[in-house]
Amino acid sequence: MTFNKKLLTTAFLTVGGFAAMSSANASGTESSDFTITTTIESVCTIDASGASISFTDIAAGTTGTDISNKKSAGDISVKCSNDAPYVINLSTTGNSTSTTGEGLMTGTLGDTIAYQLNSDAEGTTAWGNTGALGIDADGNGIAGSGAGVSTPILHSVYATITGSTDVKQDTYEDTITASIIY
Repeated sequence: MTFNKKLLTTAFLTVGGFAAMSSANASGTESSDFTITTTIESVCTIDASGASISFTDIAAGTTGTDISNKKSAGDISVKCSNDAPYVINLSTTGNSTSTTGEGLMTGTLGDTIAYQLNSDAEGTTAWGNTGALGIDADGNGIAGSGAGVSTPILHSVYATITGSTDVKQDTYEDTITASIIY
């Protein structure tokens, strides 16, 4: 038994010595590189829920020039990736063929009142739905550039009644869709 223990101990020492000699006699090292990447895609959100416009009580027969422009109660809020270009377009439901922000508010009794959406308080710059991205391709949408997804950029909407208010006593309404291209 003693002989087997000595033989086993000698075998371990010999194998261990060869292992130590082979790592001590290493001839060099080698390395290889790899990369880590990601792609961030632009993202934008639009919230027009606070941009309602109310002309409230107007006497029948009042002309469009006697009715002052109305600013939206709130603003259209846009949040886009940092420096991401965008264009906001507005489409009216009551005059779905219009591309220049001309709309029709319809009363429950069937009469209509024409209005115009604008991007300025003076009512001189129509805000429609022909905006597109690209150089000089803004059309009549409103262009901007994102400030980061946590920083909202606000855009005010203005409206002017352009049609006759010589209509039936009623409440007149239209729905406007705000869309964003980015």
